[in-house]
Amino acid sequence: MTHCLVLAAGRGERVRSVKYPESKQYQKVNNISPLNYLLMSLDKIDEIKTITVVIAKGDAPKFRENSKNIKKLRKSVIGGKTRQESSFKGLKNIDKEFGKKKNQKVIIHDAARPFVSKKLIKLCIKNLDNYQAVCPVIKSDDTLKKLAKKNQLISEDRDKIVSVQTPQGFQLKEIISLHKESKEKFTDDISLALEKKIKVKLISGSKANFKITNTDDIQMFGQIISGKKNNLVGIGFDIHEFTKGNQITLGGLKFKSKYGLLANSDGDVLLHAITDSIFGAFNSGDLGLHFPPESKLFKNKNSIYFLKKSLDIMKKRNGSIINLDLNLICDYPKIKPLRGKILKKISSLLNIDIDKVCLKATSTEDQGFINSKNGIAAQAIVSIEVLEYEK
Repeated sequence: MTHCLVLAAGRGERVRSVKYPESKQYQKVNNISPLNYLLMSLDKIDEIKTITVVIAKGDAPKFRENSKNIKKLRKSVIGGKTRQESSFKGLKNIDKEFGKKKNQKVIIHDAARPFVSKKLIKLCIKNLDNYQAVCPVIKSDDTLKKLAKKNQLISEDRDKIVSVQTPQGFQLKEIISLHKESKEKFTDDISLALEKKIKVKLISGSKANFKITNTDDIQMFGQIISGKKNNLVGIGFDIHEFTKGNQITLGGLKFKSKYGLLANSDGDVLLHAITDSIFGAFNSGDLGLHFPPESKLFKNKNSIYFLKKSLDIMKKRNGSIINLDLNLICDYPKIKPLRGKILKKISSLLNIDIDKVCLKATSTEDQGFINSKNGIAAQAIVSIEVLEYEK
């Protein structure tokens, strides 16, 4: 079994500024933080069975916000004063639950490296079958110079210098023993293995697996995230017949009316159309599939309940609504006096700016089924932005 230990207890002071007030692992850029993106990616890798994150004392609320819907996530561990202490505390926590089981592997990764690839992680895990430790490295393409006294530059052989990355892989028992035995201070776990002359397999790292250290790096994170976003579009339609009654529900609000609406639920055509459009964007069926009309469970149900189901699907995919275009087809009631209230309510339910919602109404000139006596219909087209993770 392979466990992933993510080290996220650092404060990232070199990133913090007025523009970026949070620690680098929690700093949201384009609606996502490096830690959140990393955990979502790790959660999709079959070879990883558990994920343990070491966090700083006091960061629990931030961590909860940035780790929602991660299925393989274990309870977080409070880190130490140094990276080495934090790594050791995380390893002991994993060992406490899984240490008595055979063939337990662990890959240790920095939260500040959000773009680690599935390929690199799989290669790291695979090599642990034949080696005691695995570490990715990259060679420099630049000419390297050593800065001496009086700003003198001394040439270095770049073929003999590599940059060390994470994830670094170990047998769980082995790396714990190395931590216990070492009295030296190290900046990463592979240094412990090298000190004890453990057999280490060096594998090719990736430039994409860069470490966020300063403001330029967090800006580059945002630019890369922008390139990983995809737009989904969904369409929804709903129609309900007028019946005896004195009120109707539109957009989550109740209005006085000379009719009611014939429906199993509250008959809110607007919320039904919006819900179906979001389901459609994520290829998740329709309203009737999720909430069968013949079921007594949903009799007279408030349509906000249905909408929340579609929003949950969107949240799990880290989606955000770009814009929502709505069209009410009716001769009754007159929508113009109600438009402002409906827009405000819908934007509140969806937690989006009101200017992202357009509500139009069209009359049928009292022709066809949808007229002043028979009924009302609604159309919705939604555009949703989602992050695409490596498959």
